[in-house]
Amino acid sequence: MGRLSGVLAAGLGAVLLVTTVAVPGPAAAAGSLPSYLQVGDGVRQLVTVTSDRWSDTRARLSVWERAAGGDWQRVRGPVRVRLGWNGWVPGGRRRQNTGTTPAGSYSMERAFGTRTSPGTALDYRHVDRDDVWPYEPRDPATYNILQPRRAAGSHWRPDYHERLRSYGYEYSYAVVLGFNLPRDVRWSSERRQYVAGTPADTRRGGGIFLHVQRSTYTAGCVAAPLDDVRWIVRRLDPAASPRIVMGPTDWVKRRY
Repeated sequence: MGRLSGVLAAGLGAVLLVTTVAVPGPAAAAGSLPSYLQVGDGVRQLVTVTSDRWSDTRARLSVWERAAGGDWQRVRGPVRVRLGWNGWVPGGRRRQNTGTTPAGSYSMERAFGTRTSPGTALDYRHVDRDDVWPYEPRDPATYNILQPRRAAGSHWRPDYHERLRSYGYEYSYAVVLGFNLPRDVRWSSERRQYVAGTPADTRRGGGIFLHVQRSTYTAGCVAAPLDDVRWIVRRLDPAASPRIVMGPTDWVKRRY
């Protein structure tokens, strides 16, 4: 899809005690969460977000890393994070405007923020006042794609798009989670917008991010303290194929 300064396609919005561990710890012991997961040999950075029940609105986030062929090591966390106001739902069953966080396994390839890049290898966009994130079912072609402006002819209702700059602190830094992303995104000179060749599913919602916590719950994102989100944005490296696996612990262990 090209550089983020050109396009971002994503998923939606969103703890508290922080263990600021910035150096690798001991290898993950048998029975720890990564030992249950099959995420592929190419994945060398992993973020896990888990809780006990589907109804939970709080969870635990940890960051894990491994060298090629090596064991997983926890390098950050566990950190208390906030979820959607209606807890978890399996990603394939999520519906827009339900306040649920989509459980599943997703890529973490791009980031943006109202603050300048903290120094990251991710494709990062420092958003300005014109940047818009629409999830308007009436306009499938632009659904879940960061737009550099609201072009003439857009039909996004007020509650179906976000002016990213207006979120201020909450979007100081945000990682785009690969939930319900469109494919084959290109610039349309006619519409003066980015459009998808294969649109996202307009029933499932969009704009699922890992972002900074501002309130007691999110609309479906994962929200963490500022220092932790900034650290994660700086740490993630596309060359390590970073992924996030999230959901109730028992479900995650069985599924992945």
